[in-house]
Amino acid sequence: MANLLFCDLRRRQRARKFRTGTQFEINDFTDEELRARYRFKRESILFITNLVAGDITRNTRRNHALSPLHQVLIALRFYASGGFLQVIGDTFGVDKSTVSRAITDVSRALAAKQPRFIKWPLTHDECAKIKNEFYIHGGFPGVIGCVDGTHVRLQAPTQNENNYVNRKSFHSINVQAVCNHEGE
Repeated sequence: MANLLFCDLRRRQRARKFRTGTQFEINDFTDEELRARYRFKRESILFITNLVAGDITRNTRRNHALSPLHQVLIALRFYASGGFLQVIGDTFGVDKSTVSRAITDVSRALAAKQPRFIKWPLTHDECAKIKNEFYIHGGFPGVIGCVDGTHVRLQAPTQNENNYVNRKSFHSINVQAVCNHEGE
């Protein structure tokens, strides 16, 4: 009975675990494996990393910050799979909150770069003209652009043929486009 009075009822803390360097490298994967996991080729992943590296590099003196490449890979894995943060974190050896932070930071950095890749009407007159034309042609008020996707049929490629088979069982690539009232 006396032993119960003196037992320590405080919750014990888990020992801290630190990552030792990088647990995986992009060069460990073949191009097919990268495309299957991240939906991008090696060159595209490196392009995205270089594009946002200045915005997502951690300003810390600690030696355990995630590199921009790992943050981009975490975000791309989430975009490609829509998986749970915990599962993606387990894959990369990081905590769920780190995955959430990496996805948020990469997403914000990519959104900030959109003017380089997406062109909007520049003046109020251009916007007004496009809105007016959409209203005249289709009765849609306040529209300055249309988004649509389609499958472009193609011949079966000799390599990675199964990557190009769509849900209707023919070979295609999925294309998404945005256009104005003139189809531009």
